[in-house]
Amino acid sequence: MNYYAIWFTSNPKIRGTNDYIKKYHLKIADGNLFWQEPRFIGNVHLEKIDFEPILLGIELYAKSKINDLLIPGGPIAHQLVISGKLKAILEQYRISGMQFFNVPVIKSDQLYDDFWLLNMYETDMDFIDVKASKVVLTKRNPDGLSYLEEVHFESLAEFMDELTGKDLEGKLRFENLKIKESVQEDFFLVRYVEGGNKYIVSEKLKATIEDSGCTGLEFQPIELSFNEWVVQDGEREKIYGRSW
Repeated sequence: MNYYAIWFTSNPKIRGTNDYIKKYHLKIADGNLFWQEPRFIGNVHLEKIDFEPILLGIELYAKSKINDLLIPGGPIAHQLVISGKLKAILEQYRISGMQFFNVPVIKSDQLYDDFWLLNMYETDMDFIDVKASKVVLTKRNPDGLSYLEEVHFESLAEFMDELTGKDLEGKLRFENLKIKESVQEDFFLVRYVEGGNKYIVSEKLKATIEDSGCTGLEFQPIELSFNEWVVQDGEREKIYGRSW
């Protein structure tokens, strides 16, 4: 089965404007910084929330188009904000490891109240076929310039031992992914990849999302690196059009 990483659209016709989000309205006491507040939902990473989190509202620019996926960033850079329509689809395809919290979206003083922040607290690293995937390590040459060196591992355990034993988080990562043939899950999250985390969907789920008319999503084949995907005149442009 083929798998795809979810990205917010880079097509300006679908975004409406490159400056998509105008402001995050954080519900935090004056004088406090969001990264100092452990109950703020943006500070919860890969953990189930069993308390009342501090949420936020999202204000879009007037020219931004309302899509079923909003651009991630700011204080919630690692989490997805999706429409109720897309939420319902994801809930059909996965029953565990997800929590949704209502997030109001405002555009030109109009309230859109059916948007949800996804807190995904289960990861499925064991779905990765490590031997068939490409792993790279960021290194520096004597001049201080960084470069990538391809490295090989026989198992996820070996990869994790290297990552944690040598404190290589942010340096050692999967660049091109291969999922095991035995995997049956249609929606899951993996770590230690380009961008930190990736939300992955199966070809079946991708087709369901597209057939539903959901907007704002692009699906990157996980066997391609991000640079291979976004290169000018490359596969992304052929499918979704130019990003400028």
